[in-house]
Amino acid sequence: MKYCSTGIAYLDEVLGGGLPKPSLILIGGTAGAGKTTFVLQSLSRAAESGETAVYMPLTSQSFNKLMDYLRCYPFFSEKVLVQPIDRSTAEKDPLTTLLDMGNILASTNPDRLVINPLDTLGYGFPSHEKRRFAYSFDAMIQDWSAVTMVTGELNRQQIHQSILSHIADGVIYLDRELIGDRVVRKMEIMKWRGMGNTLSNTSGIHTFKINANGISIFPKLEATSTPCPAGEGRLSTGVKDIDDMMRGGIPEQSFIVVNGGAGVGKTILGLHFIVSGLEQGEHCLIVLFEEKQEQLVHEAEKMGWNLEDFIKNGQLHIIYSNPNTILPDEHNLIIKSFVEKMDAKRLFYDGVYNLESSLPDTLELKNHIRLLIDFLKGRGVTTMLTNEVPELFTPEKTPEPDISSLADGIIMLHFLDHQNRYDRAMSILKLRGSDHDRSMRKYIIGDGGIEMVQKGFVVK
Repeated sequence: MKYCSTGIAYLDEVLGGGLPKPSLILIGGTAGAGKTTFVLQSLSRAAESGETAVYMPLTSQSFNKLMDYLRCYPFFSEKVLVQPIDRSTAEKDPLTTLLDMGNILASTNPDRLVINPLDTLGYGFPSHEKRRFAYSFDAMIQDWSAVTMVTGELNRQQIHQSILSHIADGVIYLDRELIGDRVVRKMEIMKWRGMGNTLSNTSGIHTFKINANGISIFPKLEATSTPCPAGEGRLSTGVKDIDDMMRGGIPEQSFIVVNGGAGVGKTILGLHFIVSGLEQGEHCLIVLFEEKQEQLVHEAEKMGWNLEDFIKNGQLHIIYSNPNTILPDEHNLIIKSFVEKMDAKRLFYDGVYNLESSLPDTLELKNHIRLLIDFLKGRGVTTMLTNEVPELFTPEKTPEPDISSLADGIIMLHFLDHQNRYDRAMSILKLRGSDHDRSMRKYIIGDGGIEMVQKGFVVK
């Protein structure tokens, strides 16, 4: 089967190659979901690549006013053949409209065709008349070897009840929902007739954004198809005493969670981990939410770590994202692109709790991190991730399992109330497949970062 590009980044991969030709695809959704943007972007990309692309809007606007509206889309191509259909005629006399459509098809012989919207044809007609029209329309489309997209202003329940969804080869549903104080858009592949085996393993529901360039879709990560062989070595945390507690350091390709309260030193431990890798010539990534790159570089310099040189020579890259504007799946794709580009071996993910505003459901957040970790392990990356606990705690009072259950290792950084002052202590609660020191050890944060107070010192 021949496939044509959707013109939307990542969507071709999700659909297993793009839009099958010929086919009839329904783009459904409520008002403001992005249906028109979707079809115009796809049609414009096709026209620019040399295909004959025809746009049939059902409208009561004059042609000039319609063109002014279409040109408001920065990506709209003047190569698209615009053939408007009178809305009032379509609603009252759909069969005559069908003949008009047939004449347009005969005169243009399109490779791509969009009718926007189609569900208003025969508005107010009995259901059996609408069905007759839909079958007649389908028969007409079958005579042309084109990719045909039609839109329908339909909610999820109406999609299932609509005759259009039954005759269509594929149904893509666009939705928008309010999460917190922002709108999140989602795209669902509801139907892909006879092509289920070609769909990506991650086909289903995906988040997307609309900006001046059109739609950008962000599919969920997939595990690496050819995973890196499991490593058997150890990586230094950058603090010798912690390495000794782990009987030699962090196992390669493992996922380590560092839990602790604010100000306990989680970010500093992560920097130790990254600097240790940089000094051994490894390529490393740091993922930030709270601090921007300049601030982190400045704070690291105070402890004697010159990150700027490693950034300039391409050995280190820092990804900063605003948790209030970034989409979680978009964020994962950004990380993926840099891991692959740099062939990174270490990743420090500072402040996973910042994603809670966009992923308030604990299970969704856990699954989001699981997909990322599966990908990173498949690429041979060793990851350290920090998670803030909003209260003082000890091993007897640990936070809920959440993402910690995914971890190969858990390092707990504690505040201890000791003689009217707070001291810091750490313990290793878990290190999968490895023996480790189970005691609680005191430490301080000095000019060079984390320093154990006294070798062998154990908090009673």
